[in-house]
Amino acid sequence: MLTLNQNVIDFVRRYGRVQPQEVAEEFDLGGVQTLRVLTELEEMGALRLIEGGDGVYAVPNGGQSLCDPFTGTCSI
Repeated sequence: MLTLNQNVIDFVRRYGRVQPQEVAEEFDLGGVQTLRVLTELEEMGALRLIEGGDGVYAVPNGGQSLCDPFTGTCSI
């Protein structure tokens, strides 16, 4: 079973650029919990939080798509 963090990473990778409220709706999270998860994932290097025209977006961390931040394994 995938963890919440793994599911959020997959969600961000799938859609490329998502707002925190989209993550909250997809995973039934509150605002504080959503920001906590996204901030933790950014600190791990799994994604980046960037400022956009109408707020903050979570985007995949370039190059991170080939490596799993949880196991440390990378595919070629």
